[in-house]
Amino acid sequence: MPPADEAGDRRGRPRDARLDRDITDAALELLAESGVAGFSVAEVAGRSGVAKTTIYRRYPSRDALLAGALERLNDDLPDVPAPGPVRDRLVQVLDGIRRRSPNGTQGRLLGQVAATHDPRLGRMVYERVLVPRHRMLRRIVQDGIDAGELRADLDLDALIPILVGPMLYLRTWHRSPLAGRLSVEAVVDQLIDGMTRAKHS
Repeated sequence: MPPADEAGDRRGRPRDARLDRDITDAALELLAESGVAGFSVAEVAGRSGVAKTTIYRRYPSRDALLAGALERLNDDLPDVPAPGPVRDRLVQVLDGIRRRSPNGTQGRLLGQVAATHDPRLGRMVYERVLVPRHRMLRRIVQDGIDAGELRADLDLDALIPILVGPMLYLRTWHRSPLAGRLSVEAVVDQLIDGMTRAKHS
């Protein structure tokens, strides 16, 4: 069988989306296992069964392949919830964060970032994966502020980690008795209380 390096490379032939997925799947698996230091186009080629020449036609450098693979982690990024009560919109987005498996590629990759001292990997994951999610939450909270549902003096930079942190706990410790008794709605209701109550003078 000839190497998988022809599809999408002949003039006029559409690029093969399946090959792109094979390449980026292999790249993400390798990145989750080895971090940036162990990442190479040659290893991705071996894992994916796609020729290096084909990979370089799609991703002209190692960094371009890294960026393309990380963009795949946004495949499950939901649309911004439709306008409505800020509480319901937050529950919808945060529940999606809670439900994501910590054992999947994204969970293992984020674990790699948390455990590594490689600032480059951390920066790339932050910019490519976390920022789009943070932007969505900021938009929902800002809509709540603009609608008068939430306090106008909220610090959004401080608030986003406060919203996401409990979801990571519930996701990681979902089999624990405490996590089993908690719901996303209950957590959001507790946080909403502080987001709506006026500060004491």
